[in-house]
Amino acid sequence: MRKIFHISLLVVLITFVQSQDVMDKSVQGAFGAVTIDGKIWNQIALRPIIPIGKISLALDIVFYIDQDGNIHDDEWDFSSGEKSKNSIIDKIYYIRYGKKWDPFYFQIGALDHVTMGHGILVNNYSNTILYPQVRKVGMEAKFQAFGLDFYGFTNDFKENFGLTGLRVSGPAPGGIKVGGSIAFDRNQYLGLKDSDSDGRPDLVDDFPNNSNYWLDTDGDGLADVLSEELDIDGDGITDTLDSDVPGWPLDTSIVLDTDIIRKPEPLNVDEKVRSISALSFDVSKRILTEKNMNVSIYAQFAALIGETTDPISGRDTTLGTGIIPFGLSTKLGPARFNFEYRMMPSGRFEFGYWDRSYEIERATFTSTNVGSLTGADVGQIITKDSRLGKFGKQKGYFSTLSIDLGSMVGASMSYQNLFGQQWDDTSNSFIEDRNQSFIASIGLKKPISKITSARWYYQQRNVPNPFEFEFTESTISGYRIGIKLGNGMILNYIFRQSFRDIDGDGKVNGPEETINMTSIETSFSF
Repeated sequence: MRKIFHISLLVVLITFVQSQDVMDKSVQGAFGAVTIDGKIWNQIALRPIIPIGKISLALDIVFYIDQDGNIHDDEWDFSSGEKSKNSIIDKIYYIRYGKKWDPFYFQIGALDHVTMGHGILVNNYSNTILYPQVRKVGMEAKFQAFGLDFYGFTNDFKENFGLTGLRVSGPAPGGIKVGGSIAFDRNQYLGLKDSDSDGRPDLVDDFPNNSNYWLDTDGDGLADVLSEELDIDGDGITDTLDSDVPGWPLDTSIVLDTDIIRKPEPLNVDEKVRSISALSFDVSKRILTEKNMNVSIYAQFAALIGETTDPISGRDTTLGTGIIPFGLSTKLGPARFNFEYRMMPSGRFEFGYWDRSYEIERATFTSTNVGSLTGADVGQIITKDSRLGKFGKQKGYFSTLSIDLGSMVGASMSYQNLFGQQWDDTSNSFIEDRNQSFIASIGLKKPISKITSARWYYQQRNVPNPFEFEFTESTISGYRIGIKLGNGMILNYIFRQSFRDIDGDGKVNGPEETINMTSIETSFSF
């Protein structure tokens, strides 16, 4: 019945779109295959674009169907008020007014390249990195008032303003421009998937699809609270004999196991909050302006506000600050170049903390074994800020280069090289080491023959040597290729690879900790 409803709804939507004035809108769509949570689903997508004056509304009406004809219900869940709200929000691909460079602009939906100021706090953040497994509908907007520039963004309305940033900038005497920014994530746990909405994230929920249970110490499939679970810790000793035990005729209870090892209660995000905030201040001045050339200098200061774990004591300690006393920005024809000298006076800081991989690193999983019990792995959620304690006092440089190679190809590359104290797990002490990052991308700016689009990208951040290509949770790579088939049809091949440390050992090992998103679709427009 549910399948019939979903298909009927799709037919109605198609009929509605087609009945509208085709001169005022276009309809885009796609069909093909996509990987969600390691499983291949057939995709049917309809993305109508409806202009309303200067506003463009694009919907994302998608059905994922498996080989047995089952529909992926996450996008069509109306079982409660909260889930109904989220399902409706997910249908918004974007609502946009104007362009990013216009004085007034806003976009609701997918956010792919969010940067505030010169990027000391928020640099190239994206809320689409886990799409389509995770759908987020955020917002960014900017406007001018009282001689000042205002900018703001939020990552996902379903999180009720989880990650949010605000910025104000304007002119000062002497041709100087000043700006101030604030960013905060009111609860880093909000990004964790909770399929049964019981407050326990799937990563630490032994029954992720049953809201009544969440603990199974011995991993035998029986919840610890069930009367049928006679041996909670799986040590072979019956816990008690009482009236709940089949065949026990007496009303008395006899305790047989006096040393029952239990898994601790998992994280409940409805009760526990882990927030982080930050503020920054920057000044800049244009020192040279010529035809096809300009040069600016700038400086930045930022402070992260919250707590991290001191790797020596294991206790919480305050987060640190980052300083860019000198930055240079140049534009020469088709090339743009930036150079920054960076300092972390006390460590416990990360430049561009909110970056492209943030939604992956935001909250991750670690585990420890409880004794030698089968299945008794204790799951613990570790937030990104809790790991900043591994960075001690550091300094070095950052540079980025972007260039248009004629009118056909655009490429960019950025590199960070900091040197100073970093925590070493082997020696359990701080050692002198490198903290390097490397990010690169290249793509077509216009079609070449039947290739309508092509882009490749790679990111590896905050590692001793990014060119050893030892993957971490900050590693992201992927590509997209579009090939024209004719009659408005385009074959798109999309691949993205990221990583999650599921077993919590601090390393990425094996295919189970590799997240591959592959999509082969034929898109159309009419």
